[in-house]
Order: sequence, then structure tokens, then C-alpha cells
Amino acid sequence: SKSYAWDATRANIPGKGYIPVYILYLPGHEAAPQHFDQVGERVRHALEFYSQLWMPYAFPRMTVADGPELGMEYPMFIMSGLGAADHETGHEWWPMMVGVNETWWGFMDEGFNQYMNILSANDRTHRAPDAGLDGPGQAYGRTSGDELEPPMMWDENYAGPMYSFAAYGKAPMMLSMLGGIVGDSAVWRAHSAYAHAWRFGHPTPWDYAFFMSNALHRDLGWFWYYWLWTTESVDGSIQSVTTRGRHTVVTVRQDGEMPSPVVLKVEFAPGGPAIRPMKNSVMMDSATAEVTFPVDVWFGGSRTFDADLDFGGRQITKITLDPHKRF
Repeated sequence: SKSYAWDATRANIPGKGYIPVYILYLPGHEAAPQHFDQVGERVRHALEFYSQLWMPYAFPRMTVADGPELGMEYPMFIMSGLGAADHETGHEWWPMMVGVNETWWGFMDEGFNQYMNILSANDRTHRAPDAGLDGPGQAYGRTSGDELEPPMMWDENYAGPMYSFAAYGKAPMMLSMLGGIVGDSAVWRAHSAYAHAWRFGHPTPWDYAFFMSNALHRDLGWFWYYWLWTTESVDGSIQSVTTRGRHTVVTVRQDGEMPSPVVLKVEFAPGGPAIRPMKNSVMMDSATAEVTFPVDVWFGGSRTFDADLDFGGRQITKITLDPHKRF
């Protein structure tokens, strides 16, 4: 159309080199709220970042249009202003290169996209790679129990009034918790391997769950069951703390149906006997340890677990359950 201004930039894709990025917009839309003067830079960053994070962008070009719908995606073509430019570009990975059926399982494209948009924003604004991932996993407890929430495995065509939460909002919470179990960088490596394995294929949630469990070398059947097939959550608390000599016993109670590892942040007094780290602990600094007990402690059906802490007798001043707010 002669009505459009035509701008361009280029993105450097691993293994391909530079590809053109075209931006077509109505004159006057350079300013708020569309900000088309910044869209090219945003899309270029997304193409390059996701190519490094997951797998290289497969197509020969990208076009961004100031269309009637400012949030829609197609192979090599998106309609978006600045606000959704990173998100719509992310759809080139799913469902354009990894062909998931978003009308059935929206979390496999919209949800994964919402998660990776956090990572892209961190890179773009020079924040820590895992910034923003503490909190979403624990925050799910505020939604679990809503009678309108469908499980993520329900056909999205029948998801009802909480479609947006199930499709967009819940997957970042799920992957926040997964990162709390195996580490965020491990999640990213496994997701990259999943993208490569299913490039131009059509995976189902079963394919995804089995692939991730194998890639992470974990039996995560319990994890996928609770996150994908139920609307249950973790609801843990510290019931009591008892100290006898060198041993401090922390009784953790689990009132939720979803299990999780027991992660305790243990803070010590500044002086006293030398701290002797436990085998399942990591020293965060000279007076703070993080202790992890595996999710298996709940598999026997008990509602309480006694975490026995023995750090050599140094006085403990504070204990925090789930310090990173992943569960």
C-alpha cells in the first residue's frame, strides 16, 4: 500500500548470517502507543536472542505490519506495535517452527512464549538471566482452587472464562517451579533440545513431558501430572522448630495436594562453633545455608516431614521455607 511507510533493519541469525526485517506502518504511528520507530530494534533483538536460546530462526526474512490486529503471528509475518513485538516474534518458534496445536493446548505456544519473553526482557535490559523467575511458581497458590480454572490439558476451545490464565499465565509458573527443582539453565538447555528435536514436527503435551523428563534425567511424572492434569497446588508451612544439642528439627507441613522439594534457607548467628555444611546443603554466604530435601519425602502419604538440620552446633537465628518462592 502506498499509505505505508517502509522501514528496515537486519538480524544476525546463527548459521544463516543477516536476514532482512521489514517494518510497514502508517505515518504518524512512530509515536505512542505503537512506537514503530522502535519496533525494528525490538524484533531484531528477539530474533537474535531466541535463535541463541532455542534454535536458529529458520525463515529467510521477517515482516512486521501495522495491521488491523496489533498482536497476531504467522510464519515470517507479524502484526504488532512495540508492546507485543517480542511476544509475536517469539511465536516464530512455537507454533511456527515447532508445530503445536494451540487451539487444544495453548500453554505449549502462548504459555511457553510468555515464559521466554521474561528471559528476552532480562537480556534486553541487562538484568540477570533468571530475573523475574522467583515468585511465579509460588504465586500459583493464589489461583489454585478457583472453580472456573480448567486444567491445562483441557481443550482450549472449551476452556471457559479462565482461558487466558490456562493458556498464557500458568506455564511460566510451571517452569518457575521446574527451575526451582533442576535449575533454570537446565530448563533452558532441555527446552532448546526439545525445539531442535521437534523442529517442523507436531508434538503433543505427552511428547513434551516425556522429552523434558528424559533431557533432565529426572522422573518428573508427578510434576507433569499435577501441573497439566490438575489444578492442585503446593501449600507448605513450617509447623514447628525444635533444637536439641547440635540438631534442629524443622517440621514442615504440606496441606496442598501438589508435592514439592523441601527447600530451607538457614541463617546462623555471627559467632559460635564452626559451620559444618550438610551433604544436601549449599552455603550461600558465610552465615547462610540452603538445604534441600527431595520431593520423595511426601510420596509415602505423610502430611508432615521432619527436616533434621545438623550444622555442627552454630546457633540458628532464622529458617525460611521456599526462600526463592518457586513452590
